[in-house]
Amino acid sequence: MTTLTAPPTPRTRPFEWHAPTGSFTAQPLPHTPPGLDSADLPALNLPALGRTLLRHAQQAGAARPGVVGAVPFRPGAAPHLQPVDLAAPVAALPVPTRPLLTLKRAVSVPDAAGFEALVAAAVQTLRAGRLDKVVLGRLLDLHLHAAPDPAAVLARLRAAHPAAYAFSLPLPGDTTLIGASPELLLRRAGRDVHLRPMAGTRPRPADPAAHPADDAARAHALLHSAKDRAEHALMVQAIADRLAPLCRTLSVPRTPELASTATLWHLATPIHAQLRDDSLGALDLVPLVHPTPAVCGVPTGAAQAYLEAAEPFDRGWFGGAVGWADEYGDGEWAVTIRCAELRGPHARLFAGAGLVADSDPTGERQETAAKFGTVLAALGFTLADLPDALLEAL
Repeated sequence: MTTLTAPPTPRTRPFEWHAPTGSFTAQPLPHTPPGLDSADLPALNLPALGRTLLRHAQQAGAARPGVVGAVPFRPGAAPHLQPVDLAAPVAALPVPTRPLLTLKRAVSVPDAAGFEALVAAAVQTLRAGRLDKVVLGRLLDLHLHAAPDPAAVLARLRAAHPAAYAFSLPLPGDTTLIGASPELLLRRAGRDVHLRPMAGTRPRPADPAAHPADDAARAHALLHSAKDRAEHALMVQAIADRLAPLCRTLSVPRTPELASTATLWHLATPIHAQLRDDSLGALDLVPLVHPTPAVCGVPTGAAQAYLEAAEPFDRGWFGGAVGWADEYGDGEWAVTIRCAELRGPHARLFAGAGLVADSDPTGERQETAAKFGTVLAALGFTLADLPDALLEAL
């Protein structure tokens, strides 16, 4: 009698999360029944989908049921969540040693002139009083001679940005969403909720340690910039207004603080809240604060409508949120910025700039070019490696 055995299940790429509060690597639970995959349930909102998948994780015997995934920028678009056992992390695959990538072709969407024209048009709308702030985005499509290895890209991101929220999330279609976000959307632990929204940016010198005076001057200029402080205040007030009805206490500092990455200075405000209702979990809170004015604008609805008409692409996951939640409602989510989608030899990068009435088109374009640098460096490129035509487009 011949015994038939099932072939071994191929190992899928795990979800990786590396934050200042801790790191883990989680493999999606196998044998998800039909109808429980988030792609099949677009009608379910994020909290309902999360509860459905958490029940599946419990039924599958997970010691600590959890979900991981991403929320797209556009409200109402289907999230991508996967059930996991947070108590059974898997070891990350070793990072292979490979030659640095070489560039075949690069396309900026829109190009430099096109983006500046979009900024100029947005500024006219802002000055007319129809918006207080809007965040315009750009894409950078890189076509490479070989496929980037997500593990290697993530390792470089973590090494260069140890204080960031670094992530690698497998998506359908053999795509990986990868990045090192400096911005915490929210962290929920019991009744305590922490946020650290960011708005206002200055590029740092190429080598800050070699030019400390220049680096300090740029930070000082950002901290005392009336334009950036006004933009930042709009964002903080909008988030506080959304949270206040849910909170027993809400602590919002009156002035922002400086936050740095390896390449950029930001203005940030740490917000701490205590919920009135401890049944509100992280997956309930994410849709209430996303999209923040840091990636969308103020007022939110008008800014969303403006971006829908003005941006020449669909953001998809860019400007959304990525993170995890457990069965108790705790979790941690970051804003999906300083990121890219990797698929075969193609990398698509995203960067945005927050605009107010006195924004300068050239300055905002330069800001987006600087933000592309985070992922470009992780792919093994510097701006000096890019062809002249693309440098002009940036």
